[in-house]
Amino acid sequence: MKEYDDITGIIYDIQRYSVHDGPGIRTTVFLKGCPLRCLWCSNPESQNFEIEYMKKFQSDEKELVGKKVSVKEVMEAVLRDKVFFENSGGGVTLSGGEVLAQPQFASAIIAAASEEGVHTAVETSGFSKFETAWKVFEHVDLILYDIKGMDDERHKINTGVSNELIHENLKKLIEKGKEVMVRVPLIPEHNDSVENIQGVVDFASQIGVKSIEILPYHRLGEGKYERLSREYHLKGLKTQSKEYAQELLSKISKPDGLKITV
Repeated sequence: MKEYDDITGIIYDIQRYSVHDGPGIRTTVFLKGCPLRCLWCSNPESQNFEIEYMKKFQSDEKELVGKKVSVKEVMEAVLRDKVFFENSGGGVTLSGGEVLAQPQFASAIIAAASEEGVHTAVETSGFSKFETAWKVFEHVDLILYDIKGMDDERHKINTGVSNELIHENLKKLIEKGKEVMVRVPLIPEHNDSVENIQGVVDFASQIGVKSIEILPYHRLGEGKYERLSREYHLKGLKTQSKEYAQELLSKISKPDGLKITV
């Protein structure tokens, strides 16, 4: 038995054959609990740290969301797909919620996966004390880092928190030589202005980020709010196409050496 096998945490899903959470075919482990309250959050069941009930789809019956598991149990699920990782250049991605909210559990999964030769990635908002975050980031192979906006007051309205710590932590990660892809969720009427996207691009370029991915808004999580008896504050907001995002990008100045994808 390895020293970290019995470390436990709360997850709410393990999704196999993911292709949008890092390179290759991946297994994504979703950790529960997040300090942010993004208005557009597509996984509201991830926000609360506690195990909770949610109505089943098109039913009044309820199901548990979240379960306590050990690192050993997570790795047993992840390693079932190791052959697919090896053939596609994939691996395991930790997502949330916010991975940094369970740093001991997250860092133990990364250690276990690395020991098995599995590529590791973390999807994060970066909202944590850096000393805590570094325990997770230090040995991870790839960091998918959300930047939701440059204007701090608007960021507080959209997410419930300031962006100051998020931006400072990103700078420190680049300084330490970590591989980081910045991801920008594009939300109509909230952060999809040319001014904001140009601000993100300029900031990322100035601190040494090499890759940005733009994520057009979708409404796939909207129905979950009703199932959780919560209000979805962006109800009726129109979805965006890949073409819309590309047109927006055509209006900004792209620095040399910075790759931007949609």
